[in-house]
Amino acid sequence: MMDQWIKLAKGFILVFALDDQESLDAIKTKIKRIEKHEKSDLPIILVGNKCDLVNKRKITQQQGEDLAKSIKGKYYETSALTDENGNVKTVFVECAKMILNTNGEDENDKPRCCILF
Repeated sequence: MMDQWIKLAKGFILVFALDDQESLDAIKTKIKRIEKHEKSDLPIILVGNKCDLVNKRKITQQQGEDLAKSIKGKYYETSALTDENGNVKTVFVECAKMILNTNGEDENDKPRCCILF
C-alpha cells in the first residue's frame, strides 16, 4: 500500500525518532522507494522526532541536516510530546506551502502529502 501512497503523493514528511538509529535506517529505505517511483523531485521534509529526549539521543542534528541536504529536502526537529519548539505545526504548514508552490501536471490535480514513519 505504501507504493500506492507514494505514487499519489505531491510531497512527503518523513519522520524518524532521534533516539532510535533503526528508525533513521527505515527512513533511508523509504527514501529509496520514493526515488524508485521517480518522486524525489517533490517536496520532502525530514523530521527528527523526540528532541525532548536529549540524554537518549542517538542521531545528531548534523546527521539529520546532512540527510535532508542529500535529498534536497528540509529538516526539522520536533517533540510530539511537548512541542516545545513549535515545529510540529511548522512541519505541516511548510509541507503544504511547498506543495502549493510546485506546479502540478494539470489544474485538477489535488495536492496530497504523504507522511511516512
